[in-house]
Amino acid sequence: MTLRKVVTIASSEAIGDVLKKGRRQNGSLLSLTYLSRSTEEALPGRVAFIAGKRLGGAVWRNRAKRVLRAALAQAGGPRAGYDLLLIAKPRTAASSSDEVARELTVLFRKAHI
Repeated sequence: MTLRKVVTIASSEAIGDVLKKGRRQNGSLLSLTYLSRSTEEALPGRVAFIAGKRLGGAVWRNRAKRVLRAALAQAGGPRAGYDLLLIAKPRTAASSSDEVARELTVLFRKAHI
């Protein structure tokens, strides 16, 4: 499986905006926060992969972000017109990308995106 390049949310202001104004769906392996960027679906979806220091050292945080990236690719990639924050939870790094992808698909369905 090849991972395609996704457009990431680079600025902390944009991430803060999604956290403040967006909606959240929680799972046992990750949390999905999303905000519609426009009523127009033509805008590409943007994503931020977040793994806080409470998850452990850099190795665990980087593994968690790799698992999130692979899970997003398996779940169909970012949704057009949305900013997504995929926030790792303590069990994310120890889980397979298949498990996380299944949960992400459920969260997308719950969020109606």
